[in-house]
Amino acid sequence: MKNIKQTFFIFLFFLSVLIFAQQSSVDSLLKISYTKNDTATIKLYQKIAQKYYNISTDSTIIYLKKSVTIANKLFSKYKNDTLLKAYLPYVYDAYDFSRDFFWHNENYDDYLSVTERYLEYSIFIKDSSGIASAYNGLGNIYKFRSNFDKALTYYRKSLSIKEKTGNKQGVAYNNIGIANVFINWEKYPEAIKHYQKCFEICQKIEDTLGLAAASTGMGNVYRYLNKIPEALKYQKLSYKFYISIKDTEGIALSLLNIGDVYMDMQEFDKALNVYNEALDLFIKKDIKIRIALTYNMIGAVHFNKKDFNKAIDYYKKSISVAIKTGYKKVVLDAYKNLSDSYKEKNSYKKSYEFLNKYYQLKDSIFNEEKHKQLTEIETKYQTSQKEKIIKEQKFEIEKDKILNEKRTTQINLVLIAMLFLIGLLFFIFRSYRIKKRSNLTLQKQKEEIEEIHHEISQSIDYATRLQGAVLPEQKILEKHLSEHFVLFKPKDKVSGDFYWWAHIENHTIITAADSTGHGVPGAFMSMLGASFLREIVQKEYITHTGVILRKLRKEIIKALKQTGESGTQKDGMDMAIISIDHETNIVQFSGANNPLYIINPNRKEWPQEAIPFGEGLGGAEVKPNKMPIAIYEKMDAFATHEIQLEKGDQLYMFSDGYADQFGGPKGKKFKYKPFKRLLLENADKPMQEQKEILNQAFENWKGSLEQIDDVVVVGVKI
Repeated sequence: MKNIKQTFFIFLFFLSVLIFAQQSSVDSLLKISYTKNDTATIKLYQKIAQKYYNISTDSTIIYLKKSVTIANKLFSKYKNDTLLKAYLPYVYDAYDFSRDFFWHNENYDDYLSVTERYLEYSIFIKDSSGIASAYNGLGNIYKFRSNFDKALTYYRKSLSIKEKTGNKQGVAYNNIGIANVFINWEKYPEAIKHYQKCFEICQKIEDTLGLAAASTGMGNVYRYLNKIPEALKYQKLSYKFYISIKDTEGIALSLLNIGDVYMDMQEFDKALNVYNEALDLFIKKDIKIRIALTYNMIGAVHFNKKDFNKAIDYYKKSISVAIKTGYKKVVLDAYKNLSDSYKEKNSYKKSYEFLNKYYQLKDSIFNEEKHKQLTEIETKYQTSQKEKIIKEQKFEIEKDKILNEKRTTQINLVLIAMLFLIGLLFFIFRSYRIKKRSNLTLQKQKEEIEEIHHEISQSIDYATRLQGAVLPEQKILEKHLSEHFVLFKPKDKVSGDFYWWAHIENHTIITAADSTGHGVPGAFMSMLGASFLREIVQKEYITHTGVILRKLRKEIIKALKQTGESGTQKDGMDMAIISIDHETNIVQFSGANNPLYIINPNRKEWPQEAIPFGEGLGGAEVKPNKMPIAIYEKMDAFATHEIQLEKGDQLYMFSDGYADQFGGPKGKKFKYKPFKRLLLENADKPMQEQKEILNQAFENWKGSLEQIDDVVVVGVKI
């Protein structure tokens, strides 16, 4: 044991020396004075980016973008100048290195921007290989974004150039990209044609991986077309290719595909054999999600063979593994399969038990129908608002028209009164008729506006019920934490602020968030946030707070089609999120504009990340990143702070609604300093009592003034 500890500390020492050496090297490069020589500056930025490559992804991106900016300047400045040739190698290096890094780090917007510039550059210097590569890259990004029309256009442009230049491997892989587009369109004959082209080329150039990929694709397409013999032929061929290159995961996946075809053929013994082979490989590689799926498949084989006891055993194994991975879809399928199996055994009590579990889990998984209903409500709300505006505009136009008519009438009356008494009486009568008609029109419009208002109120009430259904259940925290409270005070019936939590194995993830706006638009943002958090945490099984915020930002930008261009919307949310590891008692924190407060008067010292506050230093603040979860001028990675918790630590997350509330004797904001003091003064009280104190203090401060924003405060005690 002593030797192990010594070895561990020696490893840490050398690791720290290596990191220090890398950082020192970066620092020395940063100390180099700025040079007016653009090519030297590009080289400098690229060297810094390479030094940061294994230290900081964010810093690497910053310096790559700087090198690309100068490359763009050089290319634009000398585009029509003979001097450009001297700069071409530096421009190429800036584009090529940046494209590769941006793609592999999922910086798709930056990748698209650089690839478009790289295409312009390649066309200018008449580099066929570069043009083809750029077209293929654009095809990949648009396929990734489900814009299949554009993807196909660029793939075909790339294919045309590669055919002319004789790039056979490039032609083969372009055909796979095109085939995948046709599969998404369910144009299976076209997909097969392109897979076959890839297969024929890969045969000639002896590209085994390409042969395996093309065979798998053709096997899947033939199965979609219910051409079972052809499907089996190509899946077995794919298996042979993966065997030849010793690709274990590829072999296992091919076996699953073969087993699926045998199931279609009702050759259950053969299916069982290949599923078991695949299972052994997945167990060796410890790929738990695949293990859970394969157990379920094996259970299905035994079910079809009427061996319900074995089917039940494998379904239960599937559930056991799937629960550990958080892969709820497999658990859901297994519950249904267990219910069916017990039903076949006439064990109706057990069948009902698992059917009940199936429906409970199904209800707990985010229901896309709710999202659809909320979208419909939002659409109805926006439409109603537009109709209301149109009605009001018509009302004003009609009102102005009536006033103008009255004014004209009065002028005419005055003029005519001087000449004819009969004319005066005639025009008075006419004015009376106009007024009566206008009053009828105004009354009708008033009734229509009141009806629209009633419909909007009903929609908002429905949105309130939907938002309440999405908020998490208290029992999750009650099970895993000793005490907690949630102070939730929407400004309107529905709220842009929201709270959310989940428990994945030994981790409890908790967040308090503040969406842009309040009311129905804010509620729409909060529902989006909660749904994406479910996808990221519960379906993708991610507990790392920095990664959660990065993925959430990516989903928000994608869902709202944010581009960052001037005049476009920049809605998003501020958020504080923690992940408590109950084994190590370490909490991770990441924040988008919102901090974390930790209060424990008994702590003797605070970790480096925490900034103490209060007399006696009974509390500390962990700062967030100063950027929202949305498109923003700065798109760095979110920092992840790890803090060793101690008994009695109390963690607080909140929106800005509490501190920003106007009130008190002078009608000023409450502010954060009194908020911290209020938490410190009541830290010795139970959590529920703290909630009541916070609520009463807020109401006393607000007094008769209007609540200006939604409020959420979440507190947990360790």
